[in-house]
Amino acid sequence: MKADKELTIGFFRSKGIDARHFPKQKEGKKPDFELYSEKTLFGFCELKSIVDYEVCGLRHDPTYNKIQNKIHEASNQLKAANPDHTVPNVIFFLNRTDKVGWQDLWHVLTGQIMPPNQPSEIVDLSYLKRLLEKDDLARIDFIVWPDTNRPIISYVINQDSGFSAVLRKNISSVAYENTDINSI
Repeated sequence: MKADKELTIGFFRSKGIDARHFPKQKEGKKPDFELYSEKTLFGFCELKSIVDYEVCGLRHDPTYNKIQNKIHEASNQLKAANPDHTVPNVIFFLNRTDKVGWQDLWHVLTGQIMPPNQPSEIVDLSYLKRLLEKDDLARIDFIVWPDTNRPIISYVINQDSGFSAVLRKNISSVAYENTDINSI
């Protein structure tokens, strides 16, 4: 977990954002990081790692449930730190397995299966419906998904977020998407 936190800090540092460990609190579960731009609080970030032991690869693969549950947990942690949602909330999914990919997150968020380079029909909205029912997605402004086994970083911006322009400007970038996460 320490290596994952260091990769997260390195990613944000490359964007000119200082990711500081969230101060330990006695009450409740809080996110992993406070994000600062210069000396001003820019947002909060929760790190969620996806590792091999969580992925079974069985017929009823729990991958989508794991991703949905991690989004729900992160949403609650971010809400605890940022109850009035005055700054952006970010989830940093660090994928450490080749059995899971960006397309799995996409399926949870849209109900679509992503064939390479082409849109697909909506097949399963159950994960998205659960996230919407719990109001989880309203609390999430941005998701960063780096794969440690592929040289790609993917981004999801909540278009309904009032922070989407500032997040697009300060975090997502085409130049970074082709960078190997392990070299950060």
